[in-house]
Amino acid sequence: MLTIEKLKAMKQNAIFACGEGFIIHPWFNQAKNLYDEFGMPDSRGRHAKVHWVGIRGISHDWTIYHSLDANFEHASDLDGESHLQVSNERIARGGSKLWREEDIKKFVLCDEEAYEMYRHR
Repeated sequence: MLTIEKLKAMKQNAIFACGEGFIIHPWFNQAKNLYDEFGMPDSRGRHAKVHWVGIRGISHDWTIYHSLDANFEHASDLDGESHLQVSNERIARGGSKLWREEDIKKFVLCDEEAYEMYRHR
């Protein structure tokens, strides 16, 4: 579990967690590769699979960036899943920020004090 003490002990800009998970697709009504809330393929679903990284900031803050909608796909294949193969470092530099509290806490288990340090700006 992420705590404020663990955040303080990390180096600035360190990637401290990564993985794959499902988030609500920002344009699910036009997307091709959709899943239900359990990660099962579902053409009527609203979720998309993403590769994500948790990064410690400069002042004990942190954030999660993900691979979807971050210009990692070719313009002609915006619904592809090659974005899942992007490196952690590239996602850290140019990924899309995760905003929903539900997703943040699903990907990085944290106590309330650590959650309050999440960079929402």
